[in-house]
Amino acid sequence: MQTRPLSEVSSRDLRALLEEESGYWSEELLWDYSEVCSAVAAGLDRGTLTGRVLQDGPRSLAYCYYMMDTGRAIVGSLFAAAPFRGQGLEEGLLEAVLSEAQSRPGSDRVECQTLFSTARDADRRFQRAGFAGRRRHYLIRGLDEALATSASSFRLRPLRREDLPTAARIIHRSHQGSLDAALNMTYATLASCRGFVDTLVLRSGCGRFDVDASMVAEDEKGAVGVVLSSHLSSTNGHLCQVSVAPEAQSRGLGTALVAAALDAFRRRGLKTASLSVTVDNERAYALYGRLGFHLRKEFAAHAWVRPPARIDLPA
Repeated sequence: MQTRPLSEVSSRDLRALLEEESGYWSEELLWDYSEVCSAVAAGLDRGTLTGRVLQDGPRSLAYCYYMMDTGRAIVGSLFAAAPFRGQGLEEGLLEAVLSEAQSRPGSDRVECQTLFSTARDADRRFQRAGFAGRRRHYLIRGLDEALATSASSFRLRPLRREDLPTAARIIHRSHQGSLDAALNMTYATLASCRGFVDTLVLRSGCGRFDVDASMVAEDEKGAVGVVLSSHLSSTNGHLCQVSVAPEAQSRGLGTALVAAALDAFRRRGLKTASLSVTVDNERAYALYGRLGFHLRKEFAAHAWVRPPARIDLPA
């Protein structure tokens, strides 16, 4: 067996592995991963995808890639073919990729969400490499029955293109001082939140954007809440982001936003809905439990910054 840089291989070398990966995440997470695998294949053929692949002769057994984004490296999928899981191969590959990303010039921060990982012991490898991390859960709910909710004092209306700056402000304000903002630079600044919103809405960065299940909530003073939704497959809708401004929290708005999005999914004929949440976000986690979501997969968010900088996680 040998480990090679992804820049030295083509999509033909990983075709069987990528096809297996697409089917695996479709079953595991109800997520159509074919477009992501196509993007990975395109990056391989351009020679621009960074990471490592483990091969035994011509056969690719496992791979892990990362992407650069304005001074930070974001580790993507860590996937091994079924006969080679649970043998420490993914963990060894991850260590090599983390070492490369941490030593890369201009990379002062490395992040990873291990949702798309088949490694059993990834968390300990991140800890060894100096990463801070917290558990997250990928949750699923069936859409057979509508939610029973009480009347809300907020007005919900469809998200419009001109609402994107407002949506970014609400998301940024709702994450200030949070664990998620400490571990994910997406939420750290207003500009990064705007980039996140544009990616979700305009570039389908997390499945196909669903305009009917994406809404803004208003009170007498203006917009105070937002839900952004997508379709991860032909049967599964995803709540990409649910955010409520601090002054409107604890007034039932989160429930109203989620219920409205689920109702839109149901009208579209979808069978399930999914979302991800940090376990230590106790208020949000409890809300989703009350609304019928249950655990599909446990994973984690990890982040590292180049010393002497450090990541201070809020209690």
